[in-house]
Amino acid sequence: MKTIIVPTDLRPGTEVALSVAADIARVYKASIVLLHSVVYPVQSIAYAGSMPVTTDSMVRDFYDAESEAEKEMRRLISQKKYQGIDIKLKLITNGDGMVADVTGQKADLIVMTSQGASGLEELFFGSNAEVIVRHAHCPVLIVKEAIEHFRPENIVCAIDTDDRLKTIHHYPFQMGEQGLHKFLYVFTPTDGKVVDGVREWMSDFARTKGITDYELALRTANTVQEGIIDYAEETKADLIVLFTHGYKGLRHLLSGSVAEDVLNHAKTPVLVMRV
Repeated sequence: MKTIIVPTDLRPGTEVALSVAADIARVYKASIVLLHSVVYPVQSIAYAGSMPVTTDSMVRDFYDAESEAEKEMRRLISQKKYQGIDIKLKLITNGDGMVADVTGQKADLIVMTSQGASGLEELFFGSNAEVIVRHAHCPVLIVKEAIEHFRPENIVCAIDTDDRLKTIHHYPFQMGEQGLHKFLYVFTPTDGKVVDGVREWMSDFARTKGITDYELALRTANTVQEGIIDYAEETKADLIVLFTHGYKGLRHLLSGSVAEDVLNHAKTPVLVMRV
């Protein structure tokens, strides 16, 4: 663990993610990159088909946007609780947008907060967190509420019996004192798998991973995401670990993503790992 990225749109929720990233950075002596993608005023168009016009006042607005963003970021990291942590500021002004700017960076972990999305917004656009999870090349930790000290111990890992989960995954931080040992499989009305088959897969998964002591919870729910969220709340989990295939485009629209649905609606922190 060397680099943690914390994306910020400078809303109050930044503190939630930055505080958690700081807890992780202290333990692993990692650096934090607080990243903001500057949003500039839209250039005006005099008439249909004409080129965008940049005025002197717009140029001043550009510089003001950068200056105000940097000022707010410096205010954030100057707080006493972040003393002794290497936090770098990164303002990106390429106009590509937050998602491209974040997922284009080299990092071992992205920590961010999300208000989630619902209804048509969730179906067609999703939240920034969803899109970043879909495109990120490293694990993404989504935190919804302030946490005094991020030290997860009661961790639930949801599985889907995909053999690709048996490959080696490097977790960005220690999965509790006992390691990852509590697993969950959710049966839905359309799931054709049988209990014995899931137990056999889990036994093989544990053997592949060198896990000698584990718990496997089997639940039934209308949807996988509903089962995961309900189980996490029932057991008072302090972290949900999920895996995603990162589907994009039409395939994503048709198949959806359990990981994205969970991070949208769960209050529990969610760590999403790419398969």
